Amino acid sequence: MNRAFFLFFIVLSCHMSAQLLKPGFDKSEYIQTLKINYKAHIPVSEWDKNKTLSSPENFNFVYRSPVVAFDNIWDLWIHKSEKIAVIAVQGSVQTEASFLANLYAAMIPAQGELQLDDQFLFKYKLAENPRAAVQVGWFVAMAYLSKTIEAKIDSCYKAGIKDFILTGHSQGGGITFMLNAYLENLKLSKKLPQDISFKTYCSAGPKPGNLFFAYDYEHITAGGWAYNVVNTADWVPDVPFSVQTVNDFTAVNPFQGAKAMIKKQKFPANVALKYAYNQLSKPSFKAQKNYEKYLGKMVSKAVKKQIPNFNTPEYFQSNYYVRTGNTVVLYADEEYFKLFSNESDNPNIWQHHLPQQYLFLAEKLK
Repeated sequence: MNRAFFLFFIVLSCHMSAQLLKPGFDKSEYIQTLKINYKAHIPVSEWDKNKTLSSPENFNFVYRSPVVAFDNIWDLWIHKSEKIAVIAVQGSVQTEASFLANLYAAMIPAQGELQLDDQFLFKYKLAENPRAAVQVGWFVAMAYLSKTIEAKIDSCYKAGIKDFILTGHSQGGGITFMLNAYLENLKLSKKLPQDISFKTYCSAGPKPGNLFFAYDYEHITAGGWAYNVVNTADWVPDVPFSVQTVNDFTAVNPFQGAKAMIKKQKFPANVALKYAYNQLSKPSFKAQKNYEKYLGKMVSKAVKKQIPNFNTPEYFQSNYYVRTGNTVVLYADEEYFKLFSNESDNPNIWQHHLPQQYLFLAEKLK
């Protein structure tokens, strides 16, 4: 009996030590990631000079990746006392290349393979649904970052670290949505160890993809393993702007056979209904084509200058961007607007978007 209890205790202890992260939004975890994300936007050599946000109390910085794609980097931090690692993806910085990733807002399928340049064929799966699609600029950034991220996950795992927090602020949040989906699908295909755990805190994250990607992402991270934290005064979580056409609905919908039904109507009802249907549907199709033309094909010419030998992918014919994942709302109240007022002759468009504003509201969370 004593031996059986001892064995049970050993098994239980091993299981508990195998997963340190717990599901559910944790205010203190988010605040730690917010401080880490702030550091990701500053050269390491300037950390001691910049005291806008204090350093994270529980983690030590260990690695910064090389610069790739659209001036993208990521940082690795390790918990001071527990075997937990943080992978922090840098958001937008003040360079043309960085903002190019935001402008490159056409969609591509969320699974397949892309020959991104002459030396890099990227095979990927971010979602099961073949109709899922994501923003191409942030995807390209994620693809290039994934090389060093996967390598560091492997080295951390060999060192006994199995719990990873994925995080990013702003553009970094958009990239982190896709990184999270990519890594979870690697686990499903057994290309990553099954006892690795990922918990995600996107911060000020924009809309990463369409409704079918959102459904898949929310399914694969269900149970409290992924969050997007947004300030209600911040405009960034509401981009890219979205165009919905009748083709963006699920397979069974009232618009699927609308044209055939209209043809069956008697004159003049069929003519009137056809006119009304075209007036409602054609503008959105035209807008989607223009979206793909200007923010896909046209912007890709600038991308080719930034990324040598970049191969332009085939675009997914949709731009129906939706808010994705569990959303934690940081409500900008009267006290907040006393400090960060909208009443200005020349307001700064980033005044509600920076980590210090997010930290102010996050600390008020219960």
